[in-house]
Amino acid sequence: MSKTLSDIRVKIDKIDDTVHDLLMERASLVSSIAEAKRKSNLQMVQPAREAKMIRRLLARHSGPLPRQAVVRIWRELVGAVALLQTGLTVIVFSEDDGNPQWDMAKDYFGTIVPMKRINSAAGAIGAVRNDDASFAVMPWPELDQKAAWWSHLFEQHSETMSIICALPYGLHAKKGSATITHRALVVSKFEFLPSDEDYTFIGLELSATISRTKIVERLTELGLSIVNLYSSKSTRRADANVHLVEARGYISPDAAVLDTIRQAFEGECSYIGVVGGYPAVPELDE
Repeated sequence: MSKTLSDIRVKIDKIDDTVHDLLMERASLVSSIAEAKRKSNLQMVQPAREAKMIRRLLARHSGPLPRQAVVRIWRELVGAVALLQTGLTVIVFSEDDGNPQWDMAKDYFGTIVPMKRINSAAGAIGAVRNDDASFAVMPWPELDQKAAWWSHLFEQHSETMSIICALPYGLHAKKGSATITHRALVVSKFEFLPSDEDYTFIGLELSATISRTKIVERLTELGLSIVNLYSSKSTRRADANVHLVEARGYISPDAAVLDTIRQAFEGECSYIGVVGGYPAVPELDE
């Protein structure tokens, strides 16, 4: 073995020790923060802050280490320390073993956080509502579907559930191919907070006579930047449809624009509310 190669390996060993020392120090600091949050009754999980951290790291990243590896490393850190020490658990709605939600959930929450698969959308949402799980990982909404799981978020009780994050963490694209289409959403009782670059979901229940095109037109006239509109039949009213509006930007649950939207539909709106959203994360090339 050449002296140069030996010297390089010695340097790598020293770096490994330094990295390990820093990981242990970071874990200790996170534990202190978690304890302070418990004493102050503050929200334990904050996807907005985590997204800001990932954006900051990716903005300063350079060299041969793939950007996706940076995200995976830090997501594992968050899962192994912050999520595990707070005793949080994950339910994944999956109708079959090949469902991609499971892999995306593992990538986001890490390999240590307890996860369980369930084949009922209502059951997954109910597990969060009844505090049997901290998070439910649900499939991305479809443009038009018969039974939309997200309509359960319209039926809020004493504690509000919200969509708080989108998976995978950053859209992954292979060079020379189309962007991977599988996506999912995370539902929790934790609050959806602003991260400075966000997307918001607004729930609507409207008269079935109002077309999707008219909905987009009216919302755009009110200044909303519409990304997509997902629709389903209402389970509460035979003459109504429910809609999930995906809009750019953070909209708070008490934003004045919600009353403006209700008024724009001239008494044909039986429900309107922010049901969460997700922080944007830079796209990642594999």
